[in-house]
Amino acid sequence: MVVDGVSKTYSLSSTRGKLHSLKGALLHGQVWRKLAEQEGFEALKNVSFTLEPGETLAVIGPNGSGKSTLLKLVAGILRPTRGTVTVRGRLTALIELGAGFHPEISGRDNAIINGMLLGLSRKEIEAKLPEILAFAGLEEFAHEPVKTYSSGMFVRLGFAVATAVEPDILVVDEVLAVGDELFAHRALDRVAELQRRGCAVLLVTHDLALAGKLAHRGLYLNRGEVVFLGPAAAAVARYRSDVASTEAGEAVSQEKGKRWGNRDVELTAVELVDREGRPLKMVRSGEPAAIRLSYKVHVPKEDFVFGIAIHREDGTHVFGTNTHLDGLTPEALAGQGSISIVFPSLQLAPGRYRVDAAVHSVAGLAYDYVCEVLDFLVTAPVPWPGCYAPEHRWLPAGPRFANKTT
Repeated sequence: MVVDGVSKTYSLSSTRGKLHSLKGALLHGQVWRKLAEQEGFEALKNVSFTLEPGETLAVIGPNGSGKSTLLKLVAGILRPTRGTVTVRGRLTALIELGAGFHPEISGRDNAIINGMLLGLSRKEIEAKLPEILAFAGLEEFAHEPVKTYSSGMFVRLGFAVATAVEPDILVVDEVLAVGDELFAHRALDRVAELQRRGCAVLLVTHDLALAGKLAHRGLYLNRGEVVFLGPAAAAVARYRSDVASTEAGEAVSQEKGKRWGNRDVELTAVELVDREGRPLKMVRSGEPAAIRLSYKVHVPKEDFVFGIAIHREDGTHVFGTNTHLDGLTPEALAGQGSISIVFPSLQLAPGRYRVDAAVHSVAGLAYDYVCEVLDFLVTAPVPWPGCYAPEHRWLPAGPRFANKTT
């Protein structure tokens, strides 16, 4: 899916009152049309991104930032004022679960009708009915009219039908936040299953922890504009910093979208180093290494957190931590110095990695946050897939091998 330069403008006023009659049209039509154009509200402004198969993009931001408008444009419910949305494959939008359910007919029949509306044949949806009803926990209520369903039952059925069609692109608007906790876990597991099958997911959520865990990348919108597009952890950090800065009444600067903060504390260097503190650009998998953050303090602090995040070139989040999570209690930060996170064995699979580094308050207010400030290459004698390459060995108990295995 490709969203290219998309903008959406809504008219703030209706022309109906002015043009309900011939007289109104003659007297006010031309003037009103110009006024409507001038008073248009631009909900989205020049938004662009690409969503690849198997990738999850979380859309975050405050209320009124344009998130729901973006989803409706992607789903084809709205048309962009400018720009294009290109969708390849079957798209399922979970924007309003159960939209189109008829209250007078049974859950079973509603599932069939909605499955057919989503592109399945009657035979295909009937074959999936047992799975749909079991997932929704509605086997005993399948023949009851949906007007007798509770709101939770209604949501479960809508979600089960929408995800059963196995879409190429899944558009989700806060769906994982509805229903009881058990259903939320099952829904999250279903989305993860779709991801593994190569389904691309566009997720709008206010749950920042979920966005950081589930998504590969994050799109942070504010007042219809893209504030940040990049690794999900960085997008969440930027949003949290902006919220914290607003609450504290402080301004946060931005440099090319990849660096922000009030610069009370400045990161002057971020390096991968060996045991002796010598900078590295390449490290062998399993060898000891450290990431060293050098800093200069412009405003002394008693509230501070240092953190790092490691991700692959494609944005896949590999590892992240900070001094607060690891139990270090801040006391004083002044002058200049450095802090290192030491890995006795850097057990990463071979490949290229990038590092984000930050120093911020406990509440998330960024003093200095830098994305992709460091990149390094991990080598290994075997091209193990994935990100994690722990020390390991095989212990045969039956099979025979010609050579010793490790």
